[in-house]
Amino acid sequence: MHIDFGFLLSNAPGKGLKFEQAPFKLTGEMVEVLGGPKSKRFREFREHMRLGFMAIQEHADKVIKLVEMMFLGLNDLPCFVLGENLIGALKARILPSTADASGGRRLMNEAEATKFVDGLIQTSYDNWRTKAYDKFQYCCQGIL
Repeated sequence: MHIDFGFLLSNAPGKGLKFEQAPFKLTGEMVEVLGGPKSKRFREFREHMRLGFMAIQEHADKVIKLVEMMFLGLNDLPCFVLGENLIGALKARILPSTADASGGRRLMNEAEATKFVDGLIQTSYDNWRTKAYDKFQYCCQGIL
């Protein structure tokens, strides 16, 4: 497993085609290794994803500040192709806040985070675009 920081920040695989649109890569094979979609390990995976998402929300200000500092010094890197819009897009992904009673914004609570993360997992699981891009990578470049 690895974190693709270019994908995280802005430039999805596919050289401008933006073919890969799933929130993250979660192939059928990955779920099979966990024991299948109804397994205890897959439930644990879901819980760890929720806990990780909540931790990202809690520390989002630090992550965003680090990316802002990197952008100031290294904005010619491909992962910064969106320019200053990158920061807003990053905030929207890691802080998808919800409206509070006064119309302001707030972080998600546990129930909302669970529903949100389950949606990310559902969208990502065996995503047809991911499978098609992986097939393209294999056919054209021999990458699995």
